[in-house]
Amino acid sequence: MTQEEIDDMERYMDRFASLRDSERAWLDDEHELEMMIETAEAARDDIALNILRARLRTMRLVHEHCIRHDIHHLRGTHP
Repeated sequence: MTQEEIDDMERYMDRFASLRDSERAWLDDEHELEMMIETAEAARDDIALNILRARLRTMRLVHEHCIRHDIHHLRGTHP
């Protein structure tokens, strides 16, 4: 294995670790939002509930888009 291949592998592993950290942060944010939704449900606050649910759906769509983009970037296959 050449030094360049080793360097490439180290950069890949650093990027992968960064993706795992980002994934954990996203999941923490989603969990917090889910708890806020439960609170709004208990309070029967329909306005807040609709806003929070829309925010969660948007967050998940953005999260999915970011994951797909990062995977394509790691694989070197940009759509």
